Amino acid sequence: MDNKDISPINNTNKAHFRNLDSPIFIGRTWTEYIKMFNIDPENIAGEKILDCASGASSFTAMMSKKGFDIKAVDKIYNETPEALSAKCKEHLELLVEGLKSVDHFVWGFFSDIEDLKKQRNIACRKFIDDYRKYKGERYIGADLKSLPFKDNSFSIVLCSHLLFIYDHRLDYNFHLNAIKEMLRVSSNELKIYPLVKNRGKKSEFVKKIINDLTDVDVEIVKVDYEFRKGGNEMLRIVK
Repeated sequence: MDNKDISPINNTNKAHFRNLDSPIFIGRTWTEYIKMFNIDPENIAGEKILDCASGASSFTAMMSKKGFDIKAVDKIYNETPEALSAKCKEHLELLVEGLKSVDHFVWGFFSDIEDLKKQRNIACRKFIDDYRKYKGERYIGADLKSLPFKDNSFSIVLCSHLLFIYDHRLDYNFHLNAIKEMLRVSSNELKIYPLVKNRGKKSEFVKKIINDLTDVDVEIVKVDYEFRKGGNEMLRIVK
């Protein structure tokens, strides 16, 4: 996984998700992905999809069952299913505890913390079941800065909860180079979600990326999903 930690590290309070001393690894649901990226499965039939830094998301597993040609990439995919399952459970418990002490989240998609915990547990189980069967085939251990695919291999590339949200740890050059690398393997479009950090503050890198990517079309698109306050936008880049 590509540095999916919540915030700067502090080992003194492990009960708070913002102080986790390792990358956070939790299951995001197929439905979340559909909403985060404005995806209508009926409109993308036949497209090849790549999910980058995908963590324990069930999106790849669910899309594969629906007949889609999809792969997922994450640095942590060299670990065993058992190790990832334990990590997912541990990190979800820390996340749930942390959410009890903060107020900058929108309870809409999830009705409450228990609903979030239930849905994320289900997503993680679906991911682990699929990962156990297709590790190394559908799930590829790789760095976002150097993807093991040829140019234009996928028509749709997605990147969830890595870029912009962690600009305090991943510098601008990382963002720009990672986006260029994802665009290299895409023949059509790249979608990135979210654009905000904590408390609904949009990353300053968003504007810089838009200004620096002069040879593609870049737009900010509203989406029907918001968990972090202000997190109802994605960046869509079309070649």
